[in-house]
Amino acid sequence: MNTHIDEAQEMLRTSAREFLAENCPTKAVREARSGATGLSCDLWNAMAGLGWQGLALPERCGGSSMSFLDLCLLIEELGRACVPTPFVSATAGSALLLAGAAREQDVPLLKSFALGEDLIVPALWGTAGADGTTLLPTARRANSGFTLDGAHAFVPFAAAARHFVCAARMAAQPDEVALFLLPAAAPGTALTPLESVSDDRPCILELSGAQAPDSSLICSGREAATLLELARQRIDAACCCDIAGALSWVLDDTVAYAKDRKQFGQPIGAFEVLQHYCADMHVMLEGLRVSAYHAAWRLSEGLPASRDVAVACAWAQRVVPQFLSLAHQVHGAMGVTKEHDLHLYTTHAMPPGHTLLPRADYLEAALSI
Repeated sequence: MNTHIDEAQEMLRTSAREFLAENCPTKAVREARSGATGLSCDLWNAMAGLGWQGLALPERCGGSSMSFLDLCLLIEELGRACVPTPFVSATAGSALLLAGAAREQDVPLLKSFALGEDLIVPALWGTAGADGTTLLPTARRANSGFTLDGAHAFVPFAAAARHFVCAARMAAQPDEVALFLLPAAAPGTALTPLESVSDDRPCILELSGAQAPDSSLICSGREAATLLELARQRIDAACCCDIAGALSWVLDDTVAYAKDRKQFGQPIGAFEVLQHYCADMHVMLEGLRVSAYHAAWRLSEGLPASRDVAVACAWAQRVVPQFLSLAHQVHGAMGVTKEHDLHLYTTHAMPPGHTLLPRADYLEAALSI
């Protein structure tokens, strides 16, 4: 992997940081979080105006045909600004999955997504069975297409979605995975909002005899299994980049606070233990950033990346709680108040247990040869 960020990528990061600093200060983040859908439609449309939603989509789908690594660099800046948005799951997950399926009928929808007019949210994780296995909804053949029964838990920003990319298992062949494109208003679909401290407004997507015409079937069998695994890997890698961006702000803010806050007549940053805290945070962040970049690069190059994504996710789940704990230690009582921005970044950056697998699963994948 070439870890050098080229001139075009640096321009992308710099322009994104400048735009978000002007258009998404933490006051705007708080306002968006308090809204009905948890996101700012004005900001979403402004991002589309810059071509961000279509950054990694093919040109025939209204995109710019840039790499997945480029997309992840942009996502890192969104994390640094703590933007509450379905950008990660929608762009890295559903949009690229649909583009990869290469169905001509999906091109108008993807163009609409790139313009910020349509939100396509992935529903790929199913629910957990009593033994911890993943249970996907069941798709049964009907006269006019399919009926879907089951549920997907923790679907991000589901209330704002117009379409869902939904994973299911075929009733006739339980080992066969299928992918469907469902309108959010399809008969037989219902949403149950979940209480969460995170900013992604998760819902349970319940499917009770949901009607899916033949045209809604994206693909099935081996092709669907491949696209599903690739979408999950992209979402995981992008999520790690988003977390790295948020942690970079936390580290900068923590170092600045340690320089400014005075105790016993000197800045608290003069005390060696706090210097060690900040140094440890830097090491943790760089480990996450490099591993996430490497996973994103391999996905960009079309190389096998399951092990590399697992390394990044395992590292994130291992160090992020420790990193944030050290940040709160340095900030003291100030850091635990909701009025302080550290609260926003803590709830944004904590690895979501409902999308990232248990750390043991990632470690097993990372250590496999």
